[in-house]
Amino acid sequence: MLNSGYDLTLTGGNVTVSNNITFITPEEIGLVNIPVGHVTGTRSVSGNFTCYLAVNSAARDGSGNTSRDLFEDLRALTSTVTNSVALTFSIGGATGRRLEISCPTAHLEIPTHAIEDVISLETNFQALPETIDDTDEVSFTYKV
Repeated sequence: MLNSGYDLTLTGGNVTVSNNITFITPEEIGLVNIPVGHVTGTRSVSGNFTCYLAVNSAARDGSGNTSRDLFEDLRALTSTVTNSVALTFSIGGATGRRLEISCPTAHLEIPTHAIEDVISLETNFQALPETIDDTDEVSFTYKV
């Protein structure tokens, strides 16, 4: 079972937002083909984040939900078909000026380990809309 929140210090990652635009281009022999229009496809939001693998179970907020707990909780989900978690990335810190990227219903994959100078976890995610007709996969908020 996933906890209500995890306090992770990220060392890297990315968020990709794609509108999947397809250009309509007629093909004519002997001419330079120029697009006559385009079609916007299904928007997809995905990405990954990397964090240190925490050795202890003491998060900064005292909840005990660290990256180790996230890994163990995701690994233990054997009867859940689809996991749905709310992700919020605070770029610039938890307070003050920052950019918050919020994915209210995201699917997390089981993290993979990377053992180099430090032991880290990389977790892939796919942001999903709340329903099939919604467009609430991701929101960007500037906090000042």
